Amino acid sequence: MALNCGGLSESRAEIELFGYTAGAFEGARPEGKLGLLELTAGGTLFLDEVGEMSLRLQAKLIRFLQNGGFRRVGSEEEVYLDVRVICATQQDLSELCTHGEFRQDLYHRLNVLSLHILPLRECLDGLPLLIEHFLDQASRQIGCPLKTLTPKAFEQLYNYHWPSNVRQLENVLYQAVSLAQDAMVKPEHIRLPHYGTPQPLKDFSLEGGLDEIIGRFEKAVLEQLTKDYPSSRLLGKRLGVSHTTIANKLRHYQIRQ
Repeated sequence: MALNCGGLSESRAEIELFGYTAGAFEGARPEGKLGLLELTAGGTLFLDEVGEMSLRLQAKLIRFLQNGGFRRVGSEEEVYLDVRVICATQQDLSELCTHGEFRQDLYHRLNVLSLHILPLRECLDGLPLLIEHFLDQASRQIGCPLKTLTPKAFEQLYNYHWPSNVRQLENVLYQAVSLAQDAMVKPEHIRLPHYGTPQPLKDFSLEGGLDEIIGRFEKAVLEQLTKDYPSSRLLGKRLGVSHTTIANKLRHYQIRQ
């Protein structure tokens, strides 16, 4: 059984995971409700996006992982179960621990055996097989003949950065199959949002030759850093060059300290 921790509020996630006893809150079922842990007793529970779990629920989860016991919402009775827990996340849990957003004891408890799955953009060798699978799946779900991609449409998918990975590919192809009127999925049927597109230069001007472009960039860097490093010696140390070099460049670009 599975629970997506990222799609639920803290209270809802607690109820889904641990269940509740009769009369636990207004509107509760008279007979209470079993949580996924009890429903999965003796089996395996998959927690997706565990990095989204609140600190309070993390504390309750680590207690269960340590001794196999927990309490349903609204109950004082201890329930003991044997459940294997597998977790997944797109976040860096060690980084979350550094910022106090994820419990270190839970991180180490979960990190017994870890599997790092590359994002789709880093393993495009498997893209043709995924496309074939999702086209077949979408065609079956919609109830239409099997669609195929034109070379241009495939190129469009191959060159995309896929910020939401395989799930996004599945949704994009389902939409494309829905839009295609004949047996071919063409570029105009591929709807790819541009959020998350890498923009390292943003609105930085690329007009002129290389020396001009580098000069504008160098000036922008110096203007920004002089706010935090007000002397040529400090700025030179920050950039790994002599203070004389910095002084000359500040003079050249007419930057006042």
